[in-house]
Amino acid sequence: MSDLHIKIENWINSQFDENISGLGDDKYVVVRSDNKFLKNKQIWVIKYIKSTIIFSQNKWVSDLEHFITNMDKEMLFSIYGAFELGRVLSKDKIRINGPSYYLFGDRDNCNLEVDPRAFVASREEMESLDKEIFWHCDIDNAVSGLAVKNNGQISALATIVDEGEGVYEIGMEVHRDSQGLGMGKAVVNAAVQWILNVGGIPLATVGPFNVPSARTLRSVGLKYYMMDMSGEFGEFIVPPQALGTPVKNMDIYNLYPDWAMNNLIKSKIR
Repeated sequence: MSDLHIKIENWINSQFDENISGLGDDKYVVVRSDNKFLKNKQIWVIKYIKSTIIFSQNKWVSDLEHFITNMDKEMLFSIYGAFELGRVLSKDKIRINGPSYYLFGDRDNCNLEVDPRAFVASREEMESLDKEIFWHCDIDNAVSGLAVKNNGQISALATIVDEGEGVYEIGMEVHRDSQGLGMGKAVVNAAVQWILNVGGIPLATVGPFNVPSARTLRSVGLKYYMMDMSGEFGEFIVPPQALGTPVKNMDIYNLYPDWAMNNLIKSKIR
């Protein structure tokens, strides 16, 4: 097992009061979670190496144990799996987020030079930004932020949040008027290098539908190590359609006609 794998396992185990027995082994189980973890999420579903584990409050354990007897673990991490989990937990109005890929990095894989356009943004600069535009950036909790300007204004930002055990999560957004200029890669790589320089482990998460962001994260050397879904109280939400195209300027089309689209989906709640 690599040094990075060990550090990732330590980070996963740090979410709980006790280490997870056999993390990474071939298992598909429901585990009663503890209060330390559940202050952040109601349920957490992870796929790490050969392990698929649902961490849950005690009140849902029995229902979820029945659920996994009928849900193939290879189908769980999908929109279908998220809907079926939502079905089990619907009486408590639990919404399911994900699935999401978790990409981590180290110096062996993340070794690009920092783009000279990137700079460390001040707290005042970050707080002046429109959070509805930079909505993938956790400005409030950021320990640092790397930015690129266009026409004198910050147009791309990558925030860095300390997630404990030396893991720092990157959130990135590029202003819609400045996309296609390589700014996303510039700020993400600058954030990765900032984290590595303080002795940390860079982490970024991305949904399978978000092709442009996944390409950006992989382009700076971040690699897939795990996948998750999580549950929290709130109205049920669905992921967007796939973003981006296979190659630039390619025409792409909906498989279904407009009349067959899911008209039960309401507009995003602000």
